[in-house]
Amino acid sequence: MTAATARIVLDGGRLRWSRPSRFNDPFDMQVNLQIRFDRSRVVNATLEKMWERILGRAPEPKNKLGTMLRATAPIHLQRGREAFLTGQKPGILKSLEGLPRVLGDLNDQLQAALATTKIICLSARKDSVLMWSHYAECHGGVALEFYVPDGVDSPYKIARPVDYCDEVPCLFTEDELSDFLSGGADLTHEITDRILYAKAMPWAYEEEWRIATGNGRNPMAEFEDVEFFRQELRAVYFGCKALEQDR
Repeated sequence: MTAATARIVLDGGRLRWSRPSRFNDPFDMQVNLQIRFDRSRVVNATLEKMWERILGRAPEPKNKLGTMLRATAPIHLQRGREAFLTGQKPGILKSLEGLPRVLGDLNDQLQAALATTKIICLSARKDSVLMWSHYAECHGGVALEFYVPDGVDSPYKIARPVDYCDEVPCLFTEDELSDFLSGGADLTHEITDRILYAKAMPWAYEEEWRIATGNGRNPMAEFEDVEFFRQELRAVYFGCKALEQDR
C-alpha cells in the first residue's frame, strides 16, 4: 500500500474489506460458471453410479434423486440391471438438455450473493517487483505482513489461495456432474468458491490469498474498515524509494 494509506491503517489498526465492485480487475468474480463435458461419458458414468446406489454400494444420498433411488431399490433389483439402465437413460439425457437453463438461473443467484460479499485480498509475497510497482506507490510505499499468533481468534486462519485459470471455471467436472445426476452430490458452497477464489492467469504474479466472511457488519456498505489484533501485525517492509519521514 501507499505510505499515506499505511499511516491510516497503522494509526487506526484497521484493514479495508471490500465488495468485488471495488476491485481493480473488472472481471474479478464477475464471470459466469460454464459447463463443459462429454455427454456420452457423463451418461454412462451416471448410469453406473445409479446402479451402484441400487445395489447399496454408494455413499449416503445427497439429494432427492438419491433418496428416491434408495427407496425404490427393491423394485429395480427385481427388474434387473438392463431394464433399469434402459429406463433411466432418457431421463438423464433430458436433464443434460436442461442444464443451460439451470446454469443461467444459478449464475444469476451466485452473482447476486457475491455482489455484497466483503473480501480482503492478501499476497504470499513481500518481494514482488510488480506488486510494489502497482500497489505501493512505485516502491515508495510499504507492505504489511500479518500472521496468526497463538491464542488469537484470527480470520487469517481461513485465508485461501486464489486459483489462476486460463478458462472460466466449470460448474461441475464430469465426475461431479455424474455424482449430482445419480443422487450423490448437491449444490454446495464449493461452487460459490469457484468464482470467489478464481482469477485470470495474467494475475498469477500476485500469488493472492483471500478471506471472505459474508456481507460483513454493514451489508449495505461498499467496504468496511475492520480492526485487526495488534499481535497479528508481524512486520512493516519499506520500499526502496520510501521517504525518510515515512520511515
